[in-house]
Amino acid sequence: MSAEPIRTIVVDDDHTSAAATMAILKKFPAVEVTNYIDNSPELMSRLPELDAELLVLDIEMPYNNGMNVASIVKKKYPKIEIIFCTGHAYFAADCYDFEPVDFVTKPINEARIQRAIERAQRKLRNNVMELVSEKKNEVKSKKIGINIEGGYRILDVDSILYIEKKGRKIYIHTNSGKSFVAKYNLTQLEEILSPHGFFRCHQSFIVPMKKIRYVKNNEFGKTYSIMLKECYEEIPLSRGKHAEIKEILQKQGIKFV
Repeated sequence: MSAEPIRTIVVDDDHTSAAATMAILKKFPAVEVTNYIDNSPELMSRLPELDAELLVLDIEMPYNNGMNVASIVKKKYPKIEIIFCTGHAYFAADCYDFEPVDFVTKPINEARIQRAIERAQRKLRNNVMELVSEKKNEVKSKKIGINIEGGYRILDVDSILYIEKKGRKIYIHTNSGKSFVAKYNLTQLEEILSPHGFFRCHQSFIVPMKKIRYVKNNEFGKTYSIMLKECYEEIPLSRGKHAEIKEILQKQGIKFV
């Protein structure tokens, strides 16, 4: 994450308490208090325009308490992180249902809030990394021109369910229910589509990795097949490819337990 301070909103109906919170936060260069709001309706109405990264959120407030606010924020703005701040420690157990960065009690201890800020930095850095990864995937997901019988067909790679060799012909099956006969061999299509996350799972099949729903053992583990999202066909998986596909899924962050 860059060295830019975390854009922070303090939300507390008690002005004296809020002033004390902001005075402590100003001691930390990693945080910039961009706004102070003393009620939840105003927060929810202004949040879309404020570009906040972190809420330091009181729990006991009129209209909507802090936990109700957190529930709404996490649904509408999942990238905004929350530090709960309250005078009553007994709220802590319920607060963690909303996956906050931390829960600190008033009066705020500087060492405690520093640890909370460091946690916020780590979570926001992870959010940025996830966003970069998503954008890389978006770049890869694009339209390509495929030479088919009768001319060229422009296809969005996300529309391709799987590719199948049947006899001497290569069929591209799409999620619209249409299939096209490609004027390539399977090896050529594998080279074209590998950068878009496609995998040669069998001598006669290529599948998109991100559409794999599960891998199935057949006949006492002697053969394997793949089930895909949006697809009811069972795609064969070569025994020699079984370990390879599992390794690729693990590198993509899939955990096997």
